[in-house]
Amino acid sequence: MSHDPSVPSPADGLPAGGWLHNPATGEIAHLLAADADGRRIEVDLWLQPGAAVAGAHIHDRFVERFQVREGEVGFQVAGAERVSRAGEETIEVPAGTVHDWWNSGEGIARVRVEVEATPEAAGQPAARFASMIEAIWSLGALGRVNAKGMPDPLWLAAIAHEYKDAIRFVKPPAAVQTLLFGPLAVIARRTGRDPLAEELHGPDGACAIPDPGEQGLAELLAEGVDARAARRRS
Repeated sequence: MSHDPSVPSPADGLPAGGWLHNPATGEIAHLLAADADGRRIEVDLWLQPGAAVAGAHIHDRFVERFQVREGEVGFQVAGAERVSRAGEETIEVPAGTVHDWWNSGEGIARVRVEVEATPEAAGQPAARFASMIEAIWSLGALGRVNAKGMPDPLWLAAIAHEYKDAIRFVKPPAAVQTLLFGPLAVIARRTGRDPLAEELHGPDGACAIPDPGEQGLAELLAEGVDARAARRRS
């Protein structure tokens, strides 16, 4: 049984001021602000060289805004592709829009990201988004993903089923997801693949890291990853 998105859960949300790292996709996040209603969060996101989000996706219940502060970030929004650089206008992704993004430069990139629930969305959309990020990033930290940062089909089905209010994946096709993800999610739970497991969330979650400080952050950002190249190869 999936979590009711209108009811708070211990797995929902990130600790204020917390840091997360997904070593598979090359993303490092620092939570700057989160409202008490779980409807808006603001994050500073650093992208290591070669970083890329795990794959194109859709959010139905909130708007995302990206403002590049350093480096170059490639975006694909509703089929239109562009590169955004520091000082350029904010990239806004409306709810229900297919989008994708990646570090398009050779160095690091830094992006200010805002997630805000649409007025008609019930519950805690931003908090649910944060919980979903913890689950996927923790799988990356635990090495339970492929070179692109995607988990195996059973994990993917379990996450898609649990967090259907927060994310829809573009692949596999929607018809395949409708047919298979429900039954696969049941099998996933029986085999121990629980997206709300304690090891994936909170200050002790696998993706949570201590405040790295300026030097520690620089050392992490100096490490390149293969996510962008892996997606190109596929």
